[in-house]
Amino acid sequence: MGIADSTSPSTGAPVEAKTTRERILDSAEHLFAEKGLAGTAVRDIAAGVGLNAASLYNHFDGKEGLYEAVLERGLRPILELVSELVGEDATADTDERALDRVVLHLAQRPNLAKLIQYDALAGGERLVRIGGRWVEPIYLRGLEALGKSRADERWSPEEIPLLLVAFQNLVLGYFSMAPLMQQAFGVDPISDEALRRQMAFLRKVMRLLVPPRESV
Repeated sequence: MGIADSTSPSTGAPVEAKTTRERILDSAEHLFAEKGLAGTAVRDIAAGVGLNAASLYNHFDGKEGLYEAVLERGLRPILELVSELVGEDATADTDERALDRVVLHLAQRPNLAKLIQYDALAGGERLVRIGGRWVEPIYLRGLEALGKSRADERWSPEEIPLLLVAFQNLVLGYFSMAPLMQQAFGVDPISDEALRRQMAFLRKVMRLLVPPRESV
């Protein structure tokens, strides 16, 4: 068991054996990332966990409900972690711990980044749904956190949103491009060593881009 799956990224508690519902979500997340919602069949999601399609409906209302559950599982913890950065007691250490936990959360389900990228490229209704319900609130909380930081010492008001998007691309792009990186560099980007290196790199980039907050 590696650092990405030994504890819950949101609570720090040990991760228990996966339930049937969690395994269905894993299968769906993988297929949605590869084929999109329209190109994924319920029977293929069910087959990925050794079920038939009828059995899957005991856990989810249908493919749309399953898609929403995949997004809920993947994006709600990120929204909660970003929201922590807005707290009155947030410090540079808080920022770095939250960043590490986001990376570990994405490492547990690397197909989430691919799913978001797939829908971003496809556009349309799915992108509006993801953006309106999840990405926009994450952006707004991120901008609020930057507003409480010392980012304005290095960046103009017009550049702050660009800074946020650039950092988002650094975080998500690492996972969406993981197969290509593994082929190019011969290293598994989701291995413990690679994740530690990526978290250290992102902390360093964050300190370079945004002056650390003052201690409270």
